[in-house]
Amino acid sequence: MARPNREILTGGKRYAQKRKQANRVEEVVFDKDSRVQYLTGFHKRKLQRKKKAQEYNQEQERKARLEERQRIREERRQQVQKRLQDLNEALKIQASDDEESEQSEQEGSEDKEEQWTGFDSHRSASDEECNAEAGKKGILKQKYEVDDSDAPVPGVSTVEVEAIENPNQIDLMELARKNRVDLQKAEEVLEQSIERAKKYARLVGADEKPKKRKKKFRYLSKVERRIQTLKERRK
Repeated sequence: MARPNREILTGGKRYAQKRKQANRVEEVVFDKDSRVQYLTGFHKRKLQRKKKAQEYNQEQERKARLEERQRIREERRQQVQKRLQDLNEALKIQASDDEESEQSEQEGSEDKEEQWTGFDSHRSASDEECNAEAGKKGILKQKYEVDDSDAPVPGVSTVEVEAIENPNQIDLMELARKNRVDLQKAEEVLEQSIERAKKYARLVGADEKPKKRKKKFRYLSKVERRIQTLKERRK
């Protein structure tokens, strides 16, 4: 005989009830200490979470500061390298200019030496006579007559004056000519050196004037305002 639909449908319900009864929890036991700690520890756990969040934020700020310092160091290193590169290029250009000026000075000094060797042949006869009378270098003899009517012995007297130079004195022009140095360009060389030093200081950043720090504005507290008002009233 076939089973009716009602019995078939209610069979699943009975099976579920039997299975539920087989896996049923017989007793639930609570730990009183854990239960009290959970129910009364909301504020404590909140403070712990807040402390952990602060520690995390401090660690992130520290890492950010380290990264910022590293970035600043890298930028400064790149700036110094760039300035050194510019300085080297400027020094190379200056060295090439100095070489050209030295070559031109040497050529000019050679021309002057050639002209100087031919100077002795064009001297006048009077100069040769004066040098012959002098006898030694550095001595110049001059002769002139003096007629003094008020003198105790009447007549004409001859006076001879000898100008003696310092034998240890150094002739700078002669020394510069021997060393092929043009003293007329000394001022120009000095100006070039000063300009080069200024460029180096500008590239390195030594000519930058320190900026003045602005004074921080701070509001007075209540206590400070009271003290200030009392002082003003006493005046």
